Amino acid sequence: MKIKPITGAIVTIILLSVAVLFWYFSPSDVSIVSLEAPEEIGMNDVNYLNISIQNNASKDVNVTINVKNSFVDEKGVSLKEVQILEYENLSYKLSNITDKPQKEVLLKPGSNSIMVMVGYQVAGPQKVDVEVYQHGKLADSGTIEIKVLPAKIAMKVWNYRGFNGTNEIHTIYGYLENSGKGSASGVVVNISVINEITNTTVSTVIRNYTISSYIDLLKMGRTYEPLVVWSSRNITEDPVTGMRNTITIETIAPVVVIELSKNTSSDEKYIMSPVVVKGKLGDRYKVVVTAMWRDQLVSSEVRIPP
Repeated sequence: MKIKPITGAIVTIILLSVAVLFWYFSPSDVSIVSLEAPEEIGMNDVNYLNISIQNNASKDVNVTINVKNSFVDEKGVSLKEVQILEYENLSYKLSNITDKPQKEVLLKPGSNSIMVMVGYQVAGPQKVDVEVYQHGKLADSGTIEIKVLPAKIAMKVWNYRGFNGTNEIHTIYGYLENSGKGSASGVVVNISVINEITNTTVSTVIRNYTISSYIDLLKMGRTYEPLVVWSSRNITEDPVTGMRNTITIETIAPVVVIELSKNTSSDEKYIMSPVVVKGKLGDRYKVVVTAMWRDQLVSSEVRIPP
């Protein structure tokens, strides 16, 4: 009497097992065709990974995209946040950032292109792993390697000598250069003025800078980042309509001003410069500007008078 229920249970288990095995080993409707990204990108810059996925089904299919190592912070930790840019029927749609690496997307029949934002705050090769899941099962996966290049900084300072009556006015200008592909944030610049006769430091100032990538600098119409820039706004008003027009003017200012007087120093404050030194004719100074970023250390110096 008990054989039939047991037999039925066994048959049910076998059928379920067959169904699970059939589901597990059955071919998926979707597959990754290609992963495309720039071979090299700049550190601290954002770029894109294009994922081409083929949907062989005759209808729309929901899949889950899992992208690993798309963002890495300055400590080398891969962040979970993923931002996907989707193209659906030639229309543009931005998917919001989530706190999970998985993102559900809808695939149309045929070829689908999905773009994922990538960015790295560390240099070196980075592997991006992409996994596509359908109905909770891994349908396909792929890996692409991106080489992340750091910024390469350089420093230059120079002196311009002018005269104000009997006083020599030395204005020292400086700028940072970046010949690398990436941008550099948190560049620490030390500006020191040393009296070479007494061998003492007269003034020291520390400033922080961010240098754009070389390509971005070119887009701004220059190849360098000035150490001191003053901005002023000129507002004009139309007397008839009352409309206002604002013009912003940027002035590259000296990083150091050294005034050498014959008798009495002037009352000029030279407020556009962060370092001002007033001495006498016959004094000798050395201006040393040093920039430090990550493992890079560059410096430049001038002597006053030359």
